[in-house]
Amino acid sequence: MEPSRLPKPNSKIAFAFDIDGVLVHGGTPLPGAKATLEFLQRKKIPFIFLTNGGGATEKDHVAIHGKRLAMSNLSEHQFVQSHSPFKDLVPFLKDKNILVLGGVGNRLREVAKSYGFNHVLTSSDICKADPKAYLFTEYTLEHHLEHGSDNIRWGPNGEIQVSAIMTWSSPRDWGLDLQIIMDLLLSEKGRLNTVSPFNGDVKLPNLGYLQDEQPAIYFSNPDLTFATAHPQPRAAQGSFRAALEGLFAARTGGAQLLNLTTVGKPTEETYTYGEKTLMEWSKTIDGGDGKIGTVYMVGDNPASDIQGANNFTSKHGTVWKSILVETGIHVAGTKPAYEPNTIVKGVKEAVGWALSDSKLGDLGHIPEEGEVLSPPLSSSAVLGGPVFSNA
Repeated sequence: MEPSRLPKPNSKIAFAFDIDGVLVHGGTPLPGAKATLEFLQRKKIPFIFLTNGGGATEKDHVAIHGKRLAMSNLSEHQFVQSHSPFKDLVPFLKDKNILVLGGVGNRLREVAKSYGFNHVLTSSDICKADPKAYLFTEYTLEHHLEHGSDNIRWGPNGEIQVSAIMTWSSPRDWGLDLQIIMDLLLSEKGRLNTVSPFNGDVKLPNLGYLQDEQPAIYFSNPDLTFATAHPQPRAAQGSFRAALEGLFAARTGGAQLLNLTTVGKPTEETYTYGEKTLMEWSKTIDGGDGKIGTVYMVGDNPASDIQGANNFTSKHGTVWKSILVETGIHVAGTKPAYEPNTIVKGVKEAVGWALSDSKLGDLGHIPEEGEVLSPPLSSSAVLGGPVFSNA
């Protein structure tokens, strides 16, 4: 092919921002966050928020973070939280019974239903229908009785068939949830209050465990711990998964916990979903084909943000580059466990570096806080067309 006919590389760029430690800290906006996002909006450079947070709908997150950043023009289609990739499971599970774990009250039941899952079961439902399901509920029974549903269609012997176990947020009642998961993993075809005849059969793979159409297991956040106001890290959803893996191995004599999938940063599934969301958002704001040349992942956590971007290989030929900021988990002057493309002070410097790296520095300067400019592009102005679905 003659040099003049070589296809030009895609120069379009986009951004994926972590939220906590990048844009806000403890609910308070970090310096430059609002001005930087509004700059990208004015230049019609697509960006999404890619977070391991969860527990609410994407629409709820728009309201929460829009208020924190004093921005009323963000779209729910820009938010990818830990359990957003579960939307891709709706076509397969929408009319099946799924067990939803985590969160408080019925909040995650409603989130799951908003995604399109029609038959949602919680551990509170099971505890309310059968208080003997777990013995040690002295501190939690009142909560389960209040939030358990009376509309679950139980079988004559209290059985119900569950097709998937999905952890959407850190479980609150570990003992009850672990007991219910184990009951289902040892059951016959996912029917609660049954036991598979294959369990312990040494002639079968995996000692006969999980060979009888038991439900698949999904987690939405691999983090073992997370930072809070407490001086020491607190157990997160990844710790619950580790507890389940240890319990299952002990109960089964070393069988493997099969059919388990984890999403959330730094997993490939979450970055694949994030890229799909970015491409759809790019189509929405400029009417193009959505193709992106380079995505800059801006994060404060080397183990999730940086590792995920570094390891991800796009199926669309998009290059992902990682930018580590010093306004969150990463401590300035220390060597990160996963090396980013660059380390900068904060989000404004991150976007500035990306513009220089992509040879787009002529787009102008990112304004200082309080600098008066023309209003940024409103997402309501570009959402007049069909609303896309990430499912």
